[in-house]
Amino acid sequence: MAKSEDRSFPIIFKAVSKNFFNILIHYPKMIYMSLHPDKYSPEEQYDYCVKLIKLLIDTCHVKIEAIGLENIPKEDGFFLCSNHQEKFDPLAIWYAFPRKIGVILNDEATHRPFIREVCKLIKSQKLKNQDLHSLVKCFSEITKDLLSGINYMIFPEGWYESEYTQLTDFRPGCFKSPQRARCKILPVALIDSYKIFDKGYKTTNSIQVRFLKPIEPEEYANLKTNEIAAIVQSKIQEVVTEYQN
Repeated sequence: MAKSEDRSFPIIFKAVSKNFFNILIHYPKMIYMSLHPDKYSPEEQYDYCVKLIKLLIDTCHVKIEAIGLENIPKEDGFFLCSNHQEKFDPLAIWYAFPRKIGVILNDEATHRPFIREVCKLIKSQKLKNQDLHSLVKCFSEITKDLLSGINYMIFPEGWYESEYTQLTDFRPGCFKSPQRARCKILPVALIDSYKIFDKGYKTTNSIQVRFLKPIEPEEYANLKTNEIAAIVQSKIQEVVTEYQN
């Protein structure tokens, strides 16, 4: 299997070429908004960002199918956990998700053009895995945000591998914040996200964003974070395996 960077180039080139005028029109404003957040409300920043994400995806004719929307908790302040197949994954969830949701990403991923601006306009937390003090502070802020009603998505595998049907172990540390906030955990199974890179938009398969039944805080109240991670991973793995079979 080709490296992610090698596989990404054709699709990124095609996405840019198809959206050249959209990027020319909208990206400068996105940069301006990210540099002057005081001039726009959080809702305006979020709405503009998601509107542009949806425009770029629709222009490229990438099909995204949301399944299980009825499983999304009615009250905000929950923790969405998804498997990770490609760089595209957060965009697919933003496309499919009907409400506001922030993102938790590795710090190195947040310095790329476009993603850099997205993370400034949409509520985000950047994890510096080699900086323990930064991690502690970050998880503390996430806990406070969850308690205040802010939703977050995270990819507990940390990165994606070439074996897309078998999830790698979820990192237990990712579940410290929802455990402390005693919030609902919403498992999400991403299906076929990697195929847009393998086949360069030629696949007719929809990318599926499957929202599973949320895990109530009472269900994991007495568990350790590694046990919570294993439960969430198994629920997502079950759906991914069922689809492949």
